[in-house]
Amino acid sequence: MKKLFVLTFVALMSIPSFAQDDSDLENQFYFRFGWSSPSWTSFGVDGKDDYPDDARRFGGVFEMGSIFMINRLKIADRLRLGINVDYLSISAHAFDISDNLNIYNLCIGSKVGPSLSYSPVKSLTFDVFAKINPVWIAGTGLDAGDMDEDEDVFIGYLGMKYSLGVNIRWAILIFGFEYNPGSLKLKNEKGMGDYLGNPGNYPDDMGEKTSLSALNFTLGFSF
Repeated sequence: MKKLFVLTFVALMSIPSFAQDDSDLENQFYFRFGWSSPSWTSFGVDGKDDYPDDARRFGGVFEMGSIFMINRLKIADRLRLGINVDYLSISAHAFDISDNLNIYNLCIGSKVGPSLSYSPVKSLTFDVFAKINPVWIAGTGLDAGDMDEDEDVFIGYLGMKYSLGVNIRWAILIFGFEYNPGSLKLKNEKGMGDYLGNPGNYPDDMGEKTSLSALNFTLGFSF
């Protein structure tokens, strides 16, 4: 009887820690993938006019992360602050400029920052977020035809970008739109030892940082 009393008491004391208000929002785990459009001003180029008319750009993105809701801070009904973490964020871009020059870029990093979530109905939630985007490793390759392999690969470590965007979560689906600006230092270790700046005027116009902004449109699953 004594053991039963103790178990009952512990169970009753645990209810407040598990109970949620009807307006509370649940933590989420998600993975998503989609289309990533690099900016025409990437690599320090002024814009689209600096490229040939038939130049193309394209890319993709994959992310896996969580949204941790701060339900104890009740802002308003069905409106909650949270912490949005992307454990892994991978983006790849390509510029098909001409027969003599193509540019490829890969970034692997994480993202973390605050989010504000609003759920007007149970199965629909909007998340607005702002995150810092530490890039653990990034690489850019210039396929310029007559260049040696050791001279056309630029690598950077521990760079920083940023992330502003919105999610629309409906049932288990998640749709995302994100602006991902920032500049990274990419250095050629085996060739000239210089930083990649503006490959449009390569190698005369070289800077320490390379602009790598992009727009991301994603689709995935959130649980």
